[in-house]
Amino acid sequence: MANHDLYSQLSYEHMLSSRYALHNAPPHGREWSLDRSAALLLSRLDVEGPMSVSELAEALDLDISTIHRQVAAAMKSGLIERLNDPDGGQARKHRPTQEGLDRLRAEFKSRDHLSQQVTQTWSPEELETFLKLLTRFNQDLETLRGSEWPRPYPTERE
Repeated sequence: MANHDLYSQLSYEHMLSSRYALHNAPPHGREWSLDRSAALLLSRLDVEGPMSVSELAEALDLDISTIHRQVAAAMKSGLIERLNDPDGGQARKHRPTQEGLDRLRAEFKSRDHLSQQVTQTWSPEELETFLKLLTRFNQDLETLRGSEWPRPYPTERE
């Protein structure tokens, strides 16, 4: 293998770790998993509440046609439902259905289990350090892109 600097190693390791989250095949021991787009849509709607297609497009930094397709697929699967704007606006909003929330919770429970398996030999301090640095990496990337992702838990920046 060629001699890599630290940034090359970071980019490579990030690519390797993200392949598990982006892989659409059912994980070991499960019949199904949420695809990446459904998981992102559901998690954003769960944390922020109902959003319109244009709000979702801006939040996920995707074009409206892509979000339309993703929302339509999630609605067809019974994961997201459309409703009138609770604030009285003209745009229709979208929110997770109970099935969507149940599937999202199951997805995270499965991912939690995998994380526990992977880090079972780590000390609590190692796990805390890794989480702190991973969170910082993601938040700094979000800041650079101008698109902060809300989290359902407090972070050091808050």
